Amino acid sequence: MVSTRQGIAAAAVAAALAAACSDFDDPEVVADLRMLGMRAEPPEIMVPYDPTDPTRIDIAALGRIEICALVADPADQRGLHYSMSVCRPTSNGRCADDEDDDLVNILDIGEGNVDDPEDADQAIRMCAVLEASADLVAVLREAFDEDNFLGFGGVSAQVAIAITPNGDGSAETLYGFKRVLYAAQLPSERVANTNPNVNGFIGVREPTGVRGRDFPVPLGRCGEIEPFRAAPGELVTLLPDEPQGARERYVLPTFDGGSRRFTENLTYQWLATEGDWSPFESGGEVDVAGNEPPIDSSWRAPDDLAIIGDGLDVRMWIVQRDERGGQTWYETCARVEP
Repeated sequence: MVSTRQGIAAAAVAAALAAACSDFDDPEVVADLRMLGMRAEPPEIMVPYDPTDPTRIDIAALGRIEICALVADPADQRGLHYSMSVCRPTSNGRCADDEDDDLVNILDIGEGNVDDPEDADQAIRMCAVLEASADLVAVLREAFDEDNFLGFGGVSAQVAIAITPNGDGSAETLYGFKRVLYAAQLPSERVANTNPNVNGFIGVREPTGVRGRDFPVPLGRCGEIEPFRAAPGELVTLLPDEPQGARERYVLPTFDGGSRRFTENLTYQWLATEGDWSPFESGGEVDVAGNEPPIDSSWRAPDDLAIIGDGLDVRMWIVQRDERGGQTWYETCARVEP
């Protein structure tokens, strides 16, 4: 817990930094090479629990997990190289030996080259597969040994990714990571987490002429779908249409040998190449009265005619997350016309 004095000091430092350097990039605006999400399918594996040998790991029960990254690079036209490796969780999110994390087991699971994310004929896939193996068991055992709770809530394997623009060396390498959970099926009714989803998104705007107030938001990349239209500076609200049961109910063990049931919270992160979102993140935990926070966000189209020109296509991404490591993303496109 941070003390009041520490909080005041942190606030003072933040204020000083803001005064000295106020020209920060908006986090919701994707302007250059950036990883927007990382998804595991499935995000969690349930393994049988043997009370006579709690540390035993059945290799066959570890299954197969595909890990994919969502990457954008709107500022440049270039291909990208990526590589993924697996290790126990580290403080810096990387699978490399350093002073803070003395790793013993590192498992390389894949690499590849992809075309420019914006110019590729089809959506690029930065993916690798984590297969059950003795090497993975060694990683999980190391993670178990480093876990303060000795695997009580499950053991995580960290999938680290390094992304480097082709021909640019390592100066611009982008790093990210995703943790996947392997958990004992305890209590017996516990089931593995699944990635969240939506039926789609509803757009809401002021009606003008023949244009209605509500519209279904098209999903897909700019150039592959008919974008929804927006005027310079127009405000458009996007609302996720969550299917019934989207917020999973799940059970976890408690330290006293019992169990407790929970209902998932879902969050949404809103990103675009131009314009502004409010809020940048929506959803989250219910308040003390049990009220769920709003899950929609409003996008303000850019109004600079020098940028818009005769018409500007704006790429948008919505990243949906649950609180247990599940993640799904969606893409749409808006056409801003003067």
